[in-house]
Amino acid sequence: MAVAPEGRAVIPIYFDELADVLRACTRLRPDECSPTHLRRLMADHLAQTNAKLARKVLAFDGTQMVALSAFVLQAQALVGMAAGGPTPAVPTA
Repeated sequence: MAVAPEGRAVIPIYFDELADVLRACTRLRPDECSPTHLRRLMADHLAQTNAKLARKVLAFDGTQMVALSAFVLQAQALVGMAAGGPTPAVPTA
């Protein structure tokens, strides 16, 4: 596992791949499953559109998945996708 100088986990994917992961998690709730289960669900969703990225996600270790799960959860909260809440509205403009 790669660790940043600050002691945080490094997730070895590019920014555009991170955006793909977030899209794959639109219907997933990281707060309702373990990082291991989330890894499998993410990979299953990604396998439909980006098999290479799905394989990368499957290779993440536990620390990386905890960090990625927290990031996905934070991104979902930022756009109003709280657990059990409605999905965000689509902008009209």
